[in-house]
Amino acid sequence: MQKKNNYCSFLLSLFGVALSFSLATLVLHGWPNFIPPTLSEPYIYAGDGLSMQWLAQRSIEGWIFENHRSGYPYGSNFYDYPMSDSGHFLLLKILGLVFGSASLAVNLHFLLSFSVTFLVTFLILKKFQIQESIAFGISLLFAFAPFHFARFFYGHILYTWYFSVPVFFYLGYKIASNKKIFNGLSLKKATILSMIFVALSSFGVYFAFFGSILLLTSGILGSIKIKKSTPFKASLGLTAGIFLGVLLNLMPNILEFHNNGRNQHVAQRSPIESEIYSLKVMHLIIPHPDHRIKQARDFSRNYKASFPLSNTVSSLGVIGILGLASIFIAVLFMAANREVDSTVRFTSIAFLVLLLFAIPGGLSTIFAIFVTPLIRGWDRISIFINFACLLTLAVILNNIFSQLRAKKYNVSLKYIAVIAVTATGIIDQTPSSYASILENSAANYRIDSGFIKEIEENSPPEAAIYQLPHIDFPEAPPKHQLHSYQLATGFINSKSLKWSFGGVKGREGDSFFKHLALQPASVQITELKKLGFHGVYIDKRGYPDGGLAIVQEFSMLLGEPSLTRSDGNVVFFTLSNPDPHE
Repeated sequence: MQKKNNYCSFLLSLFGVALSFSLATLVLHGWPNFIPPTLSEPYIYAGDGLSMQWLAQRSIEGWIFENHRSGYPYGSNFYDYPMSDSGHFLLLKILGLVFGSASLAVNLHFLLSFSVTFLVTFLILKKFQIQESIAFGISLLFAFAPFHFARFFYGHILYTWYFSVPVFFYLGYKIASNKKIFNGLSLKKATILSMIFVALSSFGVYFAFFGSILLLTSGILGSIKIKKSTPFKASLGLTAGIFLGVLLNLMPNILEFHNNGRNQHVAQRSPIESEIYSLKVMHLIIPHPDHRIKQARDFSRNYKASFPLSNTVSSLGVIGILGLASIFIAVLFMAANREVDSTVRFTSIAFLVLLLFAIPGGLSTIFAIFVTPLIRGWDRISIFINFACLLTLAVILNNIFSQLRAKKYNVSLKYIAVIAVTATGIIDQTPSSYASILENSAANYRIDSGFIKEIEENSPPEAAIYQLPHIDFPEAPPKHQLHSYQLATGFINSKSLKWSFGGVKGREGDSFFKHLALQPASVQITELKKLGFHGVYIDKRGYPDGGLAIVQEFSMLLGEPSLTRSDGNVVFFTLSNPDPHE
């Protein structure tokens, strides 16, 4: 009987994995275009999404830290920007090598995040003794949290893999309840625990950091409960494991800082940013800005336009709000010394602590001032709060249905209720489709990729291309109509061409090209020929006059542009063209 139950559970989890993937493509493409989903063209091709395409391409060609095709001829050193995301880049590398495309790798990376989040959440909810039907529905709702799509279309692709959140809650609950995670730590179990640490540490420093707050909170709760330090020591041990995992991810950066000093121009943060990117309760309860109901969309967008410190990526959705209300009620019951389910007690305290850190002027501000301002995006803790709310609701539903079953009520009512709650939540948490955004991204991609292909076909193998205007990298403000990562499209869409863009600001190459871009075209051309550049790529959107003066200046020396992009925004000069004045 047990084997049969395990087999059924296995089939249910596989169905959920496939359903999550299919639903994600349905939301992206709309009906019936999601069968089959388009994967070859990037879903997001603007803003920070371009920087992720750039990093994905680098990981496929070697690794993210060094690449000879970016920042030519000085190289593109990315050690200055610390990231604890080796799990992401390893997956992107594997997908890119298997399918031969960075765009396809990024798209698949995003779609797989739904399946992985569902699967891990489903398994963790079962660990909490939640009935499978309820666990299935809640796992789908968590996988399709508004946070998921909102972060992706902000270009924050790496935050879509938040599968670690349920794991942190489970570990925290075990510690707070003074329960052993493993009964006896054999070599096999120690290996499993080490792998968990590495996984939790290699998919984003923010999730690892917020998870550590949760673990330490759990340790304090457990120690208070039994009046012994054992739970707190356990939480310290787990947190130390997470810290070591992050340290392992950052070791290349740390060694670079030790050998060559810290680049003071990159990843500089101010304590005030901890409040700019803080979390308000209102952020949790407003509808997401792409809601199916127009009034809900308008309310969210008007709020963002009218109120300070606003974000639109932290919405819980109506089902999550029910969980939030349940937490508030549970807190009142606890204050009145009434009996509360142990899991709900834990999620309620966890919610209060996480919110206390994330709110404007909260503990995050103290942390930023007295420890480090490098952790600044505290609104990202909303996905932890989202899980706390959904777990609370799952426990309540589980208890209700257990009582009904004991009283021999019709069990089929449970399945009807779960389906209704899940369907309502999914519809509320997602728009009808993101097809218009995808079509716009695909159109821009085709324009770019076609033009870059033309340059590559008309250039010698591994030719070097100089790009104008100069724009700092990374994290620079837009230059007129040119986004800070727009020049990365040359590298992203070519196979062998070398590009001047991508040298990290504060490094030798960045300083050289910044100075060179201020010189007359004649001086630039002379220097470029010495360095072996084959052509000049000018994006006219980066100039106040639409590039008229700079294009005219180069045309006087090199003749008319060899190539012009179909939208007219970019021109390409071949440096071997004869000087018309000679």
